[in-house]
Amino acid sequence: GGFSHRYVSFDDAPDPTKLIKSMRIYTMFPQMPDPMPLPSTSAEDLQKEIASRETRMAESGQDPHKDKYGRMFTHKSTSNVSNTIHGVYFIFDVTNLSGLDEVPALDLFGTKNIEREWVSLSDLKVLEEDGTTIGTVDTKPTFISGHIVRQLVKEGVIKV
Repeated sequence: GGFSHRYVSFDDAPDPTKLIKSMRIYTMFPQMPDPMPLPSTSAEDLQKEIASRETRMAESGQDPHKDKYGRMFTHKSTSNVSNTIHGVYFIFDVTNLSGLDEVPALDLFGTKNIEREWVSLSDLKVLEEDGTTIGTVDTKPTFISGHIVRQLVKEGVIKV
């Protein structure tokens, strides 16, 4: 193919064995409605269900943050059961990799250049305002992968 700013040469790439050993696989476990709404439920009623779910769970004695087996919910799901997310993370430091500044920021579809936006881990609620302490606020409304990034910080994979 022709030249593209989306391509970064990996001539100085990390050792593939080290890269594979750095791999982490996480499953983002959703808080699902219980009972599940019928497929015919209106969009308005589904929104009401989501908005009141945590209160109803707490009132019924369920922990709104984890299931009966102790698995922590990483996000609040709709009644669409396909919302369990599996993430594969390859960890390598690109701090001094040349050419990254030329890689454009793109929209969701990868078709339009957009302004690059850097957001701190504190702004994403991964860390507290001091920038070093692991956050305690639920990251789901701000950054759905916040739970995973917190884990990577705890493991020392992401240095702060």
